[in-house]
Amino acid sequence: MRAARQNDRITLSFGAFESQVLLRILSSIIQNYKIKPAEMGPKEAAVWYSTRGCESAKMSAEETRDWLEQLHGLRSANLARLEDWAKQLTAAKEDHFELCVPLPEAEKLIALLNDHRLLAAARHDIGQPEMDSCSLAAFNALTPMQLDALSEIDYLACLIEALLRLLPNSGADWQES
Repeated sequence: MRAARQNDRITLSFGAFESQVLLRILSSIIQNYKIKPAEMGPKEAAVWYSTRGCESAKMSAEETRDWLEQLHGLRSANLARLEDWAKQLTAAKEDHFELCVPLPEAEKLIALLNDHRLLAAARHDIGQPEMDSCSLAAFNALTPMQLDALSEIDYLACLIEALLRLLPNSGADWQES
């Protein structure tokens, strides 16, 4: 993957395999954003739609439901943009895949990709120790599904880091005088 910023756009270039992985992830995000909070499993709901803040704020059940619906509305409002990005990845030119993101939307893309990381970690019982591990013994203790999820999580972390470096005032655009 290559990432570059030109004026008000970030262009991400991918090989065929990377593109297919990202396309599968975008499709998964699209499907998951369509799921209402009440229809999510408890692990997933705890990550995306935690009600701990509502409980500590002593919100009523109705207020909590309204808050969850608003949160779901914010996520599902990104569906059209996600679908546009997925279409960009399917429009390949000679095994060259690009995703062009207007600079003002880069932070949104980062948040959406991080949503997937959080959900994948919750679904597959992956915590910070697994994410930080560099031990083959620790990897060997994971199931194949956990290893796949961890690979996705790591891939998205690299993609997010590349995007963050290209944002204005990230420090990457700092010049020594």
